[in-house]
Amino acid sequence: MHTHELKRDKKVIMEWLRRLGVEFHTSFLIVNSEMEDQPVVYANDAFYKMIGYSEEETLGRNGRFLHGEKTAMEAKEQIRKCVDASKSGIVEIVNYRKNSTPFWNEITVQPLSFPEKDFKFTLMLQHDITDRKRAEALIKLQKETYTGIEKGYMLSALLQNICTTAESFFIDGAKCTVLLIDDTELYKIGAASSMPKGFQDAIDGTVVEEDIGTCGAAFHRQEAVIVDDMSTDYLWRNHQQLVKTYNLVSSWSIPIFNVEGSAIGTFGIYFPSPLTPHEKDLAFMEEVASIASLAIKYSRQHEEVLRLAYTDENTDLPNRNYFRTEITDLLKEGKEGFVAFLSTDEYVKVVDQYGHRAGDTILREIGKRLMLSQNLSDNLIARFSDSTLAMYSATPFTKIPDYLDHLLSGLVEPVKVGDMELFLTLKMGVAIVTPNQQDSEELIRCTDSALSQAKLQTGEAICYFESEHDEFMMKDLRVANELTAALRRNEVGVHLQPKVDLATGEILSFEALARWTSPELGTIPPDVFIPAAEKNGKIRMLEQNVLKQVLQWMKKRTEQELKIRQVAINISADHFFHHSFVPYLMDMTAEYGIDPKWIQLEITERIGFVDIETANKVFRHLRHCGFTTSIDDFGTGYSSLSYLQKLPVEELKIDRSFISTMHEPGTLAIIRTIIQLAENLNMRAVAEGVETEQDRQTLLALGCKVGQGYFFYKAMPLNEAYLL
Repeated sequence: MHTHELKRDKKVIMEWLRRLGVEFHTSFLIVNSEMEDQPVVYANDAFYKMIGYSEEETLGRNGRFLHGEKTAMEAKEQIRKCVDASKSGIVEIVNYRKNSTPFWNEITVQPLSFPEKDFKFTLMLQHDITDRKRAEALIKLQKETYTGIEKGYMLSALLQNICTTAESFFIDGAKCTVLLIDDTELYKIGAASSMPKGFQDAIDGTVVEEDIGTCGAAFHRQEAVIVDDMSTDYLWRNHQQLVKTYNLVSSWSIPIFNVEGSAIGTFGIYFPSPLTPHEKDLAFMEEVASIASLAIKYSRQHEEVLRLAYTDENTDLPNRNYFRTEITDLLKEGKEGFVAFLSTDEYVKVVDQYGHRAGDTILREIGKRLMLSQNLSDNLIARFSDSTLAMYSATPFTKIPDYLDHLLSGLVEPVKVGDMELFLTLKMGVAIVTPNQQDSEELIRCTDSALSQAKLQTGEAICYFESEHDEFMMKDLRVANELTAALRRNEVGVHLQPKVDLATGEILSFEALARWTSPELGTIPPDVFIPAAEKNGKIRMLEQNVLKQVLQWMKKRTEQELKIRQVAINISADHFFHHSFVPYLMDMTAEYGIDPKWIQLEITERIGFVDIETANKVFRHLRHCGFTTSIDDFGTGYSSLSYLQKLPVEELKIDRSFISTMHEPGTLAIIRTIIQLAENLNMRAVAEGVETEQDRQTLLALGCKVGQGYFFYKAMPLNEAYLL
């Protein structure tokens, strides 16, 4: 067939389709299936009216120009497959009108074949089913809301689901909000996750006024309020910065009513472009608002039922049922923490004398004070029995003793019962929660057992449940718990280990080392109690205690005109960077009449010097005040020549781990390098852990002149060092 005949035949077919389009009131279009991009070759007037585009803007384009953000990829692929395979099908898809409004479109795909002419077209019947989709969405939303209420979902989650569903039927960028309004007529955000947090913060808790904001007007007028241009509308005069910052152009709002017909909130929609609602839009909003009202009503009823089931009516604290349920869920999070039972010796006496209401008063007041002292969102306090409060906290176990001290400090003030102020004697049983703990009932049993032990003791008592499995962890806990008291009772002493001239053995200076012997726990190694002090914020207290004992020792020698040698004191990173560090040193040396030159501060290199500038200032301040400094354990942490050459340090200490492996060639090279480095930087190298004559000889050969270790002296108590 000649080309001009093909064109003529296609023209005849297209003319036939045009006549069909005039008579056919259902909107449709025709695409040329033979061409790769499958362009639209014809559409009837009903189609143009539906999408808002003209014939010139439509013909020759692929139907993809009607797609947008809400158009599902699966629907696109389904249409494409039908056209490519010349098969019929029905597809529901979200398309967009020219004004950017999305609508649900039911497309019936029907291939048109003309075998005798070898032409292929595809007919696509178009039907706007937005109303049907909205109705289906409302039915689904209502079911989801009922289900959510039954499952105990939070009201905010239910309302947000309502907002998200509504947003899907409006232009891209539409943001829905539900604002709840109580008798005080203050806004409370019910749902607004699409809105920026800055907008939420600006609205939440503000007064609902009739002439301020679209929602305020809708609430007071009890009718729909439409604002076409928020930048000029009188209602938004006080919030122009919000309008500008968050690109808000138009807004619609309607009141949410309860069953009595009183407004209890508003449902609002905000748009990034000018938009006026159709009657169907307002009707849809009213249906959405009624579902929001349903969620609010039944959620509050459900909350009341739960409150009655899980609240102790005499104290308004959560009850035993709630505590058991929550503990089971909290254990699934796999966090460290503790469960504690708290009782008081006075409860039974008060109940006997004043009745159960007086006992309720005691527990209510204790619970109130404990809640005020809590600092974690996942903590829990409940009334477990008549005389016992239960508590859960996701506190790391190394911090539990201090945390309990903090809580109990809030209970030192007396509780008023009738006309009497009563000081309470508290008993607490504690069971540790490990990340692999799953059995809530066993945990409760252990806590109860610990409380029983606490009740056997005189006065205020805290008892931890102990088992063989928890032995090491419990020892750390006991150490942390006892350390503060041990410092006050002067149980932590100081030993001195001499630093000597490697060539002659002459004592040049000392290093002060903390040692702790507890009447309860026995001898506690430094590698146990020093990390415990660091973890629990007691390291400054410990190091200040050591300094005080050293200065007392020096003062005694000075008074007896004995020889004074420099003493090095280890200082942690937290202490070093504390604002009171150098002033405290100056005050203490002045108080005891000791020249600062006799005190050396050993700083571990493992502090990393994150803030090198501040570290430099502290070191220079120390030198200016007359103190000398040393870098301890050099080579084992974050050694950096860049920071070392900047800091005014007098001494580098070679860690004992290098000295103990000096026989290895690589280690020997490291030691030689450190010694040479110290010499080049005008510092003194000191070897730790010198234990044999061979060690001494090797270090001397490498150029190291000062060392300390068991080969010369072990660390000795102050009274022994006094004789040297």
